[in-house]
Amino acid sequence: MDDLTMDLVRLCRRNRDGSRGTQSNRQRGLTAMADDLQELGYKLPAALSLKPKHVEALVEKWLDDDKTDASIRNRLSWLRWWAEKIGKPNVVSRDNATYGVAERGEVTRNRAQTLDPQKFRAIDNPHIQASILLQVAFGLRREEAIKFRPQVAMRADHITLQGSWTKGGRPRTVPITTLDQRHALQHVATLVKGQGSLIPAELTYVEQLKRYEYETYKVGLRNTHGFRHAYAQRRYQTLAGFPCPLAGGKSWKEMTGKERDADRAARRQISAELGHGRLKITDTYLGRAF
Repeated sequence: MDDLTMDLVRLCRRNRDGSRGTQSNRQRGLTAMADDLQELGYKLPAALSLKPKHVEALVEKWLDDDKTDASIRNRLSWLRWWAEKIGKPNVVSRDNATYGVAERGEVTRNRAQTLDPQKFRAIDNPHIQASILLQVAFGLRREEAIKFRPQVAMRADHITLQGSWTKGGRPRTVPITTLDQRHALQHVATLVKGQGSLIPAELTYVEQLKRYEYETYKVGLRNTHGFRHAYAQRRYQTLAGFPCPLAGGKSWKEMTGKERDADRAARRQISAELGHGRLKITDTYLGRAF
């Protein structure tokens, strides 16, 4: 058990708020966060070391893992409890919307985000800029966009993502259908020489990830996972021929039989492009199908 986990367990045992079930769930959730932080490259020596950058990193990871709004709300409530008990309540925003997460009562918040050109230009690191371009153009997860190797991935009409870059180790392909995608790939290929990736040769993935988090946080570029949602919604519009429910389109009940067929076909294609095995997960990106 690492130092942070041990300290969080002690914190929970000193502060027995709520029922036994609540206490047990909170402790289990907080110790899982300690594991997440370690995986992200943050080795906090104690619970008191929690900072806003750690909260941002955790939320971005949960978004990348496609956790539901309800699940992230629970985790944020545990984080707020943690921050309160160490006397640093302002470390975690009281507003879930700050993190792109729906409040209770909202069915689903539209997390789609367009890239702010001014914030993008303010990023100093060209490798991080290139990763963001790939997230916007192809709906890639942050890890996939950081590990991207253009000489390995680029084909005439699609990109191929290797299992070592993707969640769950599932390789996949994403079609090249727009001029913006080709421009993004050209930019990346010009930046990366030989068989390299968007991780500079002198850095590890974790080091580049922390640099990515620092650079995007510094310029106020939050919820970069929102680029993936925007990609899914653009693809839905192209494939189905009308906007998805979450972007102001018809609900399932309002659709005609032909529109429902188009909706289902678009979701299958988008699910494959995003690297998901379950069609249901597209509800998070597009709105409920039923």
